[in-house]
Amino acid sequence: MAPGPTPSRADPAAAVPRVELLAGLPDITVSRHVCHAGPRDRPFPEQHRQASLSFVLTGSFCYRCRDRTHALVAGSVMLGEVDEAFVCSHEHGVGDVCLSLALSESLLAAAASAHAAPGRLFAAPALAPRPRISALARAVAAAADSRDPAGAPEVEALALALTAAVFDELALQTGSPRAPRASTSASDRERAVAGAHYIAARAAEPLLLKEVAEHVGLSPFHFLRLFRAVFGVTPHQYLVQTRVERAAARLCESEVPVTEVAFEVGFGDLSNFVRTFHRLVGLSPGRWRRQHHIRKIRQV
Repeated sequence: MAPGPTPSRADPAAAVPRVELLAGLPDITVSRHVCHAGPRDRPFPEQHRQASLSFVLTGSFCYRCRDRTHALVAGSVMLGEVDEAFVCSHEHGVGDVCLSLALSESLLAAAASAHAAPGRLFAAPALAPRPRISALARAVAAAADSRDPAGAPEVEALALALTAAVFDELALQTGSPRAPRASTSASDRERAVAGAHYIAARAAEPLLLKEVAEHVGLSPFHFLRLFRAVFGVTPHQYLVQTRVERAAARLCESEVPVTEVAFEVGFGDLSNFVRTFHRLVGLSPGRWRRQHHIRKIRQV
């Protein structure tokens, strides 16, 4: 059974998906849909309540939309527009688990603007599995499933990156026109720098990309692409790097416990801080502190 549908008629034989809200941000909703339907359950016509992007995590089902049937397996992407009719069936197996993203109309419009499809938000109703999209979908699921309020910026950044990757893949698979990659102008660089300053000034806060984009007068997707074009990293990567750099300096300059440093620089979870610090610095926070103090003693 597909995520987020409204059945056009009741069918007692059909299994109703269990919907679990994982994250509710101002413009992004992340939910998990667990279905137990199988070959014996009779399919019926349905409609999408809202535009959504759904990613098959486990299981399989058939998705009939726009007069064509698509077989979806783990890694496949199911796309649906508002009020679009479809039918799902499970003739090849029992059940599936999907991650569903519902974005505001303004976010979706901004994401689709670079890959316009005449009269359509999505140029195709489904996409075959792609490693990058699958990896991002599972990263979104893991970040949202933590239920950590401080993790909202990470969920937002991953969800937007995932949406952008889907539209990029749509353009590749369907031949939709792609926006030309222009060199950044002086005004573009000025906005990117202004965004970087804003992020640095509020790095210890649970900062959302939408807030930074509004500060420089751009849509989140436009700002995301612009920032990456100018600096080579996404705004969220820059935010995380800023936090780690400040934590490294704080660990060297003080005897404040590692846990306190993690919360002080903006991490809401100690284990996430330790993993991220080790990935970016190459050492654990404790070992970094010990080696730095040894170096200072030798220098003296």
